[in-house]
Amino acid sequence: MTNKYRINNQKGFSLIELMVALVIGLIILTGMISLFTASSSLNRAQTGLAILQENGRYAISRLKMDFESAGRKHCATLTMPNEFTTKWNQGYEMSAWRVSNNVNFTNGLPARGQIELDTLADPDQLPDTVDISAFNSYPLDPSFFIRGYECASGSCLPALSTPGTDASFVIPAIGTADDSRADNTDIVTVRYLRGGNRVTAIAGNNLTLAEISPFTTGDAVVADCNTSYVTPANWAGNAVNSTTPLPGFNLNGDTRVYNLDEELVNVTYFVGVDQDPSNPSRLISSLYRSENGLVQQLVEGVERFDVFYLAQLQTGHVVRMTADEVQSIQGGGDVDGNGAVDAIQGCIIPPSIDYLGGNVSLANGAGCLWRSIYAMEVHLLLNTVNNSASNETEPYIYSPDGMTPQTPGAALPSGLPAERMYRREFTAIVPVRSYTL
Repeated sequence: MTNKYRINNQKGFSLIELMVALVIGLIILTGMISLFTASSSLNRAQTGLAILQENGRYAISRLKMDFESAGRKHCATLTMPNEFTTKWNQGYEMSAWRVSNNVNFTNGLPARGQIELDTLADPDQLPDTVDISAFNSYPLDPSFFIRGYECASGSCLPALSTPGTDASFVIPAIGTADDSRADNTDIVTVRYLRGGNRVTAIAGNNLTLAEISPFTTGDAVVADCNTSYVTPANWAGNAVNSTTPLPGFNLNGDTRVYNLDEELVNVTYFVGVDQDPSNPSRLISSLYRSENGLVQQLVEGVERFDVFYLAQLQTGHVVRMTADEVQSIQGGGDVDGNGAVDAIQGCIIPPSIDYLGGNVSLANGAGCLWRSIYAMEVHLLLNTVNNSASNETEPYIYSPDGMTPQTPGAALPSGLPAERMYRREFTAIVPVRSYTL
């Protein structure tokens, strides 16, 4: 009787109880799904912003390393006014390299026929027709050690065909296909010397080096604290032979030899468009760096790249300009030869060239202000590379466009789709350490 009583009193859940349990379970499951979704979204955002921050910091640090070195030459890099007590407001006297007529630049530096000279009898400082055929060398204008390009709406100013453009590689054309260059982004080329080998003895055109040189071919830059001469050369062990007559060098002035192909560094920065490695059907924009023709992708997610230049005018004023504005300045200095500045906007007095008969100087033609760049103001707009934001209209501020927050349109200035990404600006003012420009 006892066992039968217990069996008859066992009961299950009622329908109402089951429905209540199901509702409670669904509420808990919905909460867990919402929590997981929120956590996943937050994780994507944090990961994207962390990548953005790291990419921005690395890009700025890499740009600073090159821009600080722009124009670095040998020995005396800090120049003084050409007449210290009377013409301080005329700026700085610059030194120009001497280049043998037998040197053929392959990196975009100008050839003999592209050098602009001015006769001292004509004080306007603008380019004149000067016959230098009787001389075995010509001056290399120091303005070619910094060159910038303001690019927008499919073209650049100055044009990429002007002398001084980096020719060690082919700069991609603007477009939205793989291996193209992003529109509305600048290009910057800087040049500087690094390395070098100390000269211990000079006998005619033969130089003895302090150490064994790693180079076997290439033109040479021979320089002391007063003269820099570019010449074809033969390299062998610790000896370098110039195939053209050398000007006089002073071993007490720390004479050194540099390999033109390897130790004159040509660096160009630009923003390129390429396939996303994780999704070949998607395009992304990245900051690229070319060094002597070797192109390397630095960081992904760079949408905008704008550079402003702090340049010294003939009056000593330092002004902030875009690349096309720097290129447009010409003339200036003491136009009428009376020792006084004649106008505000103009280039500083160019150096005279003593080995071309002593009656010519470098001209202040278009682009002469590239000799006088004090600092470079860099702006980068980076995104999170992958979709990290909750919508496509996440606001951002990019100061070259103004300080008002803006939202991305369906297409970016580069022409690529905006997508759902966070964006941040990174900026730096980089002083040019070697003020020989």
